[in-house]
Amino acid sequence: MMQRKVEFFVIGVARGGTTSLYNYLQQHPKIFLPRVKECNYFSEVDSVDKEAYETPDPGREYHMKIIGDKIVYRSLFDSAKPGQLMGEVSPSYLWDKRTAQRIHSYNPNAKILVSLRNPANRAHSHYLMNYQTGHDKSITFEHALEAPKKEIWGGGNMYLEMGLYYDQLKPYFDRFPSENIKVLISEDWTRRNGDALPEIFDFLGLEEITFEDNTNHNASKQLKNKGLLDLLRAEKIKKSIKWLLPEKAKDKLKNRLFYKEGEKEKISPETYNRLMEYFNEDIERTAQLTGIDLQAYWKKEMVV
Repeated sequence: MMQRKVEFFVIGVARGGTTSLYNYLQQHPKIFLPRVKECNYFSEVDSVDKEAYETPDPGREYHMKIIGDKIVYRSLFDSAKPGQLMGEVSPSYLWDKRTAQRIHSYNPNAKILVSLRNPANRAHSHYLMNYQTGHDKSITFEHALEAPKKEIWGGGNMYLEMGLYYDQLKPYFDRFPSENIKVLISEDWTRRNGDALPEIFDFLGLEEITFEDNTNHNASKQLKNKGLLDLLRAEKIKKSIKWLLPEKAKDKLKNRLFYKEGEKEKISPETYNRLMEYFNEDIERTAQLTGIDLQAYWKKEMVV
């Protein structure tokens, strides 16, 4: 019997709302997504987290794995029902410029979804995530931008490089017909939550549904008890407790113990304006490539 192909891919961007997209799409009865949110099968990336390379347990959920085995990858879709569209969400598919060719060779009729975010704000959000997870020790965003580059996908600090969208998107537009590519603007659809998603289902050829959960998942939070959190992330301690709780339960516990409500740290106007000057040419090229007026969504200057 012919093996079914994955029919659509959400390719990024990192810190551009892909976790929320994953949770929205999961709610549609005609969509099947694997229990591994980010499979990274078609990209060649690496991670500082050794657990990312471990074979996923079929009964558990994971945020990210780096899967290199074809049989393991196929097994992630074993539970897909007839009539369900199979898809997956891996932001590294935008970053690795060879992924477009790999996906096209695998399924030239695949549909490609990408959510772009203001690159300055994306970079800042990426830093905050890395700081909170202990992957970046820089005490300020500005220090992080000046730090030596750690060119690795999982835990790396390529904050500016990941915001240069044109060269990352171009391989997809070179290989797939434009009608197979849907470019979303993160600031637009996350602001409207589930109300903005009928266009995605229309793009995938599916009927609209009503959402039970319209939470903005994986949003940046304020950190507390960072010293204890870093201690618990030590490799030996992580190994000893990783089987005690499922991933969702661990996430809920971490949110209660180590994060707090309050105003998120914001990028300074000076840094924002400097970064938007840096990204300006790439924004214009990406706008031409996608046919979207990105300047209408992303203010070039932040006014104090």
